[in-house]
Amino acid sequence: MIIGDKLKGRHLTRSPKSNANQLEIAKAAGVSVSTVSRALSDARGISDERRMQIRKIAEDAGYLGRPRIAAQPTSHLRAYVTGSLATGGLAPFYEAVIAGLRDKAHDGGYSLSIRMVDETSLGPERMQRDQEKEEANVTIFVGIDLTDELAGYFLNGSHRAILVNGYDPEMRFDCVAPNNFYGARMAGRALLQAGHRKLLYIHDHTRWTTTQRRRGFYAALEDFPDASCTAIGVANGVDTALLAEVERRAKGEADWTSVFCANDMGAFRLMSALEAAGLSVPGEISVIGFDDLPYAAMMHPRLTTMRVNCFEMAHQAILLAQRRIAEPDVMPVQLECAVTLQPGATIAQFA
Repeated sequence: MIIGDKLKGRHLTRSPKSNANQLEIAKAAGVSVSTVSRALSDARGISDERRMQIRKIAEDAGYLGRPRIAAQPTSHLRAYVTGSLATGGLAPFYEAVIAGLRDKAHDGGYSLSIRMVDETSLGPERMQRDQEKEEANVTIFVGIDLTDELAGYFLNGSHRAILVNGYDPEMRFDCVAPNNFYGARMAGRALLQAGHRKLLYIHDHTRWTTTQRRRGFYAALEDFPDASCTAIGVANGVDTALLAEVERRAKGEADWTSVFCANDMGAFRLMSALEAAGLSVPGEISVIGFDDLPYAAMMHPRLTTMRVNCFEMAHQAILLAQRRIAEPDVMPVQLECAVTLQPGATIAQFA
């Protein structure tokens, strides 16, 4: 078989009956052997995208150093993914979560089906219809906040639900999400500790996850009494408010020197607008994002952002499903995965 690495243009050629070793996998992926070892053992310090690339090469090459469960799945999981977010600038985020769910479900011996949906179509009738067609032990909602009707369906029946990249404020369902509050607080402190005191906050869609990011960012400001912040929304990809604010800054009508964007797509749109207005990053304006999506590394300069480990979040979701199947009436658990600073080149010390 021939396995091609699209990123590096290298190929790994092997007999169908032989197994690739880690050196050959490393050559095909264009990485070191230690990186291959860490990717296959789920160690920290490697991006989700690189981990999935290496695992795909290893699997296609018949690498058997990390055997998987061969038994027939005994439980089925069904996942619904937000269509409104998974098809736009946040698509890489949700693609990584789904890849992680598939990988960990396979490792755990579960079958998994994925359905991208319009959230407005989700309700008790849709759940009942889908359950009759394909019985699932647990339903996973990715990036979807449950309506009261949908929550009632699960609370009143034997069917269980888990939220991924979401919260249940009533604490009735198992949830796993990034630690949005403290991650955003760290982002704000990164700007403040660089000496910035005039900040701009850019947000778009409003969910419980993004609400926590806003709260965390403003919590950072509380430790710096001389700091002030302006906030603007850029919902549904409409940049009217963003462009108007950048124009005000270019004319000297606004005085912010740094910006926290609630996600990396917002940071990309901001930096494009700043460049068009003749404002340099980070020379005149410092910028930090959130998520560390693949295109953050392609931005120039490289975006400083907060890294969300989508693969680990998916791993924890499968563990929650396993626990819920084993103990259907156990108390709900709400988990938050750590968020880390991904250094880039878009924050400068304010003089």
